[in-house]
Amino acid sequence: MTGTPLRVAFAGLAHSHPHTDAANVRALGAEVVGVHDADVAAASAFAARFGGVTAASVGELAALRPDLVIATPRPHEVGPFLQALGGGAAPVFVNKVMAATAAQLTEVDRALVGSSVPVGTSSVLRFAPALRALAEEVPAHDVLALRVHAQHDNAAFQLPERAWQDDPQRGGGTAVTVGVHAWEMLDVLLPGAALVSGSGWMRSRRGSATASEDAAGVEGMVRTPGTEREVPVQVLVTGVPGADAYAVEAVTTAGIRSVALDVGAEGGADANDELGFRGLIRALLDAAPAGATVAPWREARSVVANSIRAAEIARGDA
Repeated sequence: MTGTPLRVAFAGLAHSHPHTDAANVRALGAEVVGVHDADVAAASAFAARFGGVTAASVGELAALRPDLVIATPRPHEVGPFLQALGGGAAPVFVNKVMAATAAQLTEVDRALVGSSVPVGTSSVLRFAPALRALAEEVPAHDVLALRVHAQHDNAAFQLPERAWQDDPQRGGGTAVTVGVHAWEMLDVLLPGAALVSGSGWMRSRRGSATASEDAAGVEGMVRTPGTEREVPVQVLVTGVPGADAYAVEAVTTAGIRSVALDVGAEGGADANDELGFRGLIRALLDAAPAGATVAPWREARSVVANSIRAAEIARGDA
């Protein structure tokens, strides 16, 4: 980056991503100008660590005139948050999960009607270098079938301060909180594909404390936009103990292509680069000067809808 540093504000500290994002914002030469969260102590600690001021409201945050807002509210707070932005001009990127239920998705749609604020959302995996390389290697029309696996230990979702993530009706539970990563990876290879049919299952291991599930799976068909072509997919989502691991296997007209994003139990710098955390912030900072965001809602909505639909199928709620 050159010239005047871009000014970035943070709205909501619902989970760990804002801390990683803020570190990457500063590492890439931008400035953290403010933070807002209902937990004033958490916001103050964030400001002390990364810079900026603690704002009492979303309105005060907008008054700082940031170039970009990175938001991490709880899913049931997203609709009211977007409405509170009012006429704010800065693009907004919402960290997952933006909506965890069909009702929340409807609320987000309603909040964005008539809004001029550019809003985007995605899993960081959209910016994982290995996945992006696979997408460049394999055109969507050459994909004959896909198998996707997203694994993220759900133990953290069961902590008192994060139990909302384990609740299917608030944060989505494992099937959505982890599942959104699987559907994001699928969308990178089949942009805009919609889950149109399927069957599924969910399981919890003996003695598990989760309020949702430890594993869920869906086997079905996705339809690519603008065509009648349907592609069979298998999606497995797990929250069992162990390191994060994300994998895609694509059956293509030229053979089988696969990618595995497994950074090991320690994570660290490798996770920052290999899982796309740094790539996401770099893309956001590149887009912000033009008043734009990455993964705009008109494109990202299909991933959110697929995540919710798949969880309903796995749980037998469809």
